[in-house]
Amino acid sequence: MELRKLPRYSADKLIADAINEEAFPECERNSLDSLYASDTEERLDILGIYENGTIAGFFVVRIFESIRYLAYFAVSQYKRSSGIGSKAIQLLKQRYHGAQIVAEFEAPDENCGNNALRLRRRDFYLRNGFFETGWYSFYDDTEFTIACTASDFDKEGFERFTAYLSSIVPDHIPKLYMKQQTP
Repeated sequence: MELRKLPRYSADKLIADAINEEAFPECERNSLDSLYASDTEERLDILGIYENGTIAGFFVVRIFESIRYLAYFAVSQYKRSSGIGSKAIQLLKQRYHGAQIVAEFEAPDENCGNNALRLRRRDFYLRNGFFETGWYSFYDDTEFTIACTASDFDKEGFERFTAYLSSIVPDHIPKLYMKQQTP
């Protein structure tokens, strides 16, 4: 398995488009073309996840200072639950060794119809070397848990990143907060 930059005008990008369509609901999905156009090549990595030379998924990673923000991560529905996601995350961590990879996933919520899926996603990231930071964000009418690959979250760096992100993607304005601890 390997990660490779995914060229914007390639047959593999068309396959990644199809994976994007199947993996994300319309309200959470941005086209890969929009993502390519959203930033410079130095600040955006769109990486194909290749297994046996064939694209099986992709990552979209925004690069800012020492933060690597995992904006999108998708695996073909035909490859899910086979360990490919865990292997791909390990390769991503190797690729960005020394940087803090930050991911957001829907916060578990007992009152939500997809809570079991939310718990599975959380457990996937925790099993693969991410730490819950204790911080949350809220956008698109959804609460997200912020996790990262270091036990010490660079909150100030992440806030600078979200300010930058909001300047290039105006409809993405996360509101970072911590929940009140109950006694």
